[in-house]
Amino acid sequence: MAYITIANASSIIFKSDLKQVDLKKQLYKIPIYFFNTYEKNALLAFQELLLDPEKYFTEIYKPYRAIDTYTLVFEGRLPAYHNESSCSRLNADFENYEIPVEIQAQGITKVQEFRFWFNQVKHLLEARPDAFVARMQAKWGILTNVNAIVLENSGNTQIENYSIQDLESKIDNFIKNAGRFYYRDEKTKLILSQYSKYASLWKKEGSLRNNQTGYSDAEVKDLLEYYDKTFKKPIKRNLLEYYRLKLNPDIQMEGYLLERLGFRPCSKCHHKKNTTENF
Repeated sequence: MAYITIANASSIIFKSDLKQVDLKKQLYKIPIYFFNTYEKNALLAFQELLLDPEKYFTEIYKPYRAIDTYTLVFEGRLPAYHNESSCSRLNADFENYEIPVEIQAQGITKVQEFRFWFNQVKHLLEARPDAFVARMQAKWGILTNVNAIVLENSGNTQIENYSIQDLESKIDNFIKNAGRFYYRDEKTKLILSQYSKYASLWKKEGSLRNNQTGYSDAEVKDLLEYYDKTFKKPIKRNLLEYYRLKLNPDIQMEGYLLERLGFRPCSKCHHKKNTTENF
């Protein structure tokens, strides 16, 4: 049996043909009205993936293709699955480093050379950062440190020890509070009546298309950002956790399925398993 993180499970969803998802199923025990069609499809697809991975992979999923933009040290590699639910890499934060623009400007070959060099001296970043900077200057003529990117790991288990009942109560409260917010005043109601299903438009640069609220784009985007971050995103996140607990707590899938679809076995726990079996 193989294990993957919620983040990797989500990446499977976004490479799927969501039009094949059965939209007759329910998102939750009570109706949720502020998700658009794509958001509903993605949440329902997550349920389908957890319920029957083999059917999902056969009918809906498109094989993973790694994309390399040559802007990060660790990029363009296939996602991993794990043989052990306790594997430290399954529960570790995702860490990456931006390749200096001076290196990027020199082309792909130089980027690959930098990546190889970086792996040889990475241990200095925490132990002796001054030595790392000195090595960077000596090798590349760049007097700076690389920018680290650290994303909190989604894990294959919940971050907090919630029960299904706890999560239901939490989701219920979010839905109730979102409803109260919708009707808090006329301005909010006008904006959300047009844009609640597309709250992520707050991130869109430039003007909003067909803004008929009577309020400026800036005012609309400010409210949508608050609505998205305070209600929609937390509800999505908690629904994913809710589905996981109910349908497939450890996000277990057969390793051969994941390999067939472009995942690679984790080098750490896969090597450990093979060593133990061969002993």
